[in-house]
Amino acid sequence: MSETLEQHEHAEHAAESGRRYSALLIAVLAAGLAFTEQGAQHAQADMSAKAIAAADLWAQYQAKSIRANEAKDLATVLTVTGPEGPARDAVIAKLRGDADRFENDGSTGKAAVANQARALEAARDIAHDRLESFDHAAAAFQLGIVLTTASVITRSLMLVIGGALLGLAGTGLGVLGLIRPDWLGW
Repeated sequence: MSETLEQHEHAEHAAESGRRYSALLIAVLAAGLAFTEQGAQHAQADMSAKAIAAADLWAQYQAKSIRANEAKDLATVLTVTGPEGPARDAVIAKLRGDADRFENDGSTGKAAVANQARALEAARDIAHDRLESFDHAAAAFQLGIVLTTASVITRSLMLVIGGALLGLAGTGLGVLGLIRPDWLGW
C-alpha cells in the first residue's frame, strides 16, 4: 500500500512539474506576443507616415505639373496675342523659365519630387511587409498560448510541444520582421 501511495505522490509531483513548465512556456509566449504586437504597432505607424508623406509629394508633383503647364500656356498666349516689345519678351522668357524650373530643377522639380515620392513608397512597402511579418508572428504566439493552456487542462505533452513549436515559428517570423521582412513576400 505504501508503494502505491509513493507512486501516486511521484505522479502528482511530475504533473505539478509539467504544469510549472507549461506556465513558464505560456509566460515566454506571452512575452513574445507583446514584443511582436509592439513591433506591429510601430510598423503600422511607420507605414502610415510614409504613405502620407508620399501622397503629399505626389500632390506637390501634380501642383508643379499644373503650374508648369499654366506657365507654358501663358507664354504661348502672350506670344500670339501680346503686343510686341521688350516687356512682352521679358514676361515670356520668365514664364518659360518658370516652366523649366517646375519641370527640371534638381532639388524641387517634378523629377526630384517623383524620386522622393517613389523612395517613400518603397519604404512604405517595407513597413507593410514588416507589419505582416509581425502580425503572423503574433498569431503564432497566440496559438501557442492557446495550445499550451489547453495542455495544462488535458495534461497532453503533444499540445505543449505544439505550443513550443508555434512559439519558435513566432520567434522566427518576428526576427524576420526585424531584419528582412521582404523575404516572406506576404
